[in-house]
Amino acid sequence: VQLDLIPADMIQTIEVSKVVTPDMDGDAIGGSINLVTKNSPYKRTINATAGSGYNWISEKAQLNLGFTYGDRFFNDRLGMLLSASYQNAPSGSYDTEFMWEQNEDGKVYVSDYQMRQYFVTRERQSYSAAFDFELNENHKLTFKGIFNNRNDWENRYRTNIKDLDENGKGTVRIQTKAGTPDNRNARLERQRTMDFALGGEHLWGAIGIDWNASYAKATEERPNERYLDFQLKKQEFDMDLSDERQPLATPTAGSTLTLSDKFSLKELTEQQEDIKEEDMKFSANFKTSLNNGAKLKFGAKVVRKTKEKEIDFYEYTPKDEDAFMTNSLKNTVDQSTDKFMPSDKYQVGTFASKEYVGGLNLNDASQFDKEQVQAELAENFEARETVSSGYVRFDHKFTSDINLMAGLRIEHTSLRYTGRNYDDETDKTTKTGRVVNSYVNFLPSILVKWDVNDDFKIRGSYTQTLSRPKYSALVPSVNINRGDNEIKIGNSDLKPTISYNFDLSADYYFKSVGLVSAGFFYKKIDDFIVDQVLTNYEYQGTEYTRFTQPKNAGNANLWGLEFSYQRDFGFIAPALKYVGFYGTYTYTHSRVEDFNFEGRENESGLSLPGSPEHTANASLYFEKGGLNVRLSYNYASSFIDEMGPSIFYDRYYDAVNYMDVNASYTFGKKVKMTFYAEANNLLNQPLRYYQGTKDRTMQAEYYGVRMNAGLKINF
Repeated sequence: VQLDLIPADMIQTIEVSKVVTPDMDGDAIGGSINLVTKNSPYKRTINATAGSGYNWISEKAQLNLGFTYGDRFFNDRLGMLLSASYQNAPSGSYDTEFMWEQNEDGKVYVSDYQMRQYFVTRERQSYSAAFDFELNENHKLTFKGIFNNRNDWENRYRTNIKDLDENGKGTVRIQTKAGTPDNRNARLERQRTMDFALGGEHLWGAIGIDWNASYAKATEERPNERYLDFQLKKQEFDMDLSDERQPLATPTAGSTLTLSDKFSLKELTEQQEDIKEEDMKFSANFKTSLNNGAKLKFGAKVVRKTKEKEIDFYEYTPKDEDAFMTNSLKNTVDQSTDKFMPSDKYQVGTFASKEYVGGLNLNDASQFDKEQVQAELAENFEARETVSSGYVRFDHKFTSDINLMAGLRIEHTSLRYTGRNYDDETDKTTKTGRVVNSYVNFLPSILVKWDVNDDFKIRGSYTQTLSRPKYSALVPSVNINRGDNEIKIGNSDLKPTISYNFDLSADYYFKSVGLVSAGFFYKKIDDFIVDQVLTNYEYQGTEYTRFTQPKNAGNANLWGLEFSYQRDFGFIAPALKYVGFYGTYTYTHSRVEDFNFEGRENESGLSLPGSPEHTANASLYFEKGGLNVRLSYNYASSFIDEMGPSIFYDRYYDAVNYMDVNASYTFGKKVKMTFYAEANNLLNQPLRYYQGTKDRTMQAEYYGVRMNAGLKINF
């Protein structure tokens, strides 16, 4: 489930825990983030929001609506809150992608060259309810439910030069991604989640009990996803690699990048995709105070998850391909634009229109032959995971200044999954045998807090946590992408990643609102997981351009320093008390040990994938009366993201710089009105990957600036 499926205005609180305690799930190496949806209020509340926005790529208006009603009944014993949210946001992106190769003489060249243009309309609906009922002062029941629906309608236009050799000769592919008319002639991705939780808090004498039972379901549907792809072989290009950030392919005389009658049909496909996941959880916690002032807490939790993925894929061949090509060329659209953000020197060109692709009657047997593509079905799987856990936590105040928390959590993981195997020779997909696995983790922890004085705190801790492999990584499946000649296979032998964590921090709280803090952390990480990518790799007798498999890549040591500062400037001059600053900086150093990728065994000097060396956040704000203005900046340095067969093929996620500004003005007493405005991604930060060296672009995707403004009313 993607995080942005839940609208921000449905969230009441975000709880961030840097250190995981025994009563929290152990599956959290870097800490824990808990999104708490809205609770029932202590008095009547009515909120309404209406706003609009604008995106630089779609050049269309957005719509944001929200409403919340809450109250208490029966002498305040019953609390209720109902919320609804609706958002409609047309957007898109401009994208270039390149793959780089190196010949035996060391010459570097582009082997795959792509220009992509996306148009996306995102519609989100969310509905939630929260109730609490106080049976008496010692017993309370709660219920929460939330339903989220997100529809993404996407069209993609892609111009691709494939299989380029070092002399600039390759095959041109021009592809339209679309859907059927009832899906706006676009690929629809519909994600839904629902979550219902019933809980209780009880006090019997000196023993406190809380329990929670919940059911959650998440689905993703992608119906009638269509691709129409044309190709033209043996085209020659002048490749300008003087700027490896923006390599440029220019057709030589007699070659072309423009769709014409020289092209032939490569493939016409349609697929259906359904993914479903269900979670059932039950937990109970008991706590009591001991005679010496210590506190004891213990409990248990059971989580059972099931997930299924089902793809159905068909390829269609026109009965009369010449007539089909003639008709296709009569229904084209030019997507070239001088606003293409990677650079206006890239022009994606002419494509079959989304209306034409969506309107094709593929089920008409007089027009098309239909064949199910077995290789695409190899991605299907069924998985079940059950995590049973128990813990004990002991809190003790040694002195008035020193507090100790010690505990142990035990988690038993049971897995069962079935994938698919594709046989190239028989062109059949069959179920794999059922794979069963289980393991137990003992996760001890100890935390100490020293209150040096009322304003100065020092904390130290040792914890052990883990990260479980993803279902898609574990399932023993074979996923073949025929169009790109790529293959991905699962790895049933993956082990969970274990992390041994040491944290030390000091916090000083100013007399006025604000703090300054510093921290040191160290993690010893065993069996981290990363995708291994091999090029021109032979698997079961067939050579693939790209072979990908997740692996336990080795162990790593990671340490870092973090600093934060938050304070208004009133200590400089009274007039500056309305102006303040918030900032954080983290330095992280990591080194991989026992690296075991094929051909790179025990390679030294590698950083842990997914770990940027520098991250920073800064915010300058002004608050006076009802006016609130905030300028925010976020930075993360580049980091290695994917390992190739050699350093040359390693993929890096490039450094990012984000800047946002938001402002609001609130006025009124009984009825409060707030005008708000915000602009996001002011620096137009692209999603950028590079290969091997910083200037060698693998992908650069731009999303443009987004603006929103509106009115909130609180009765």
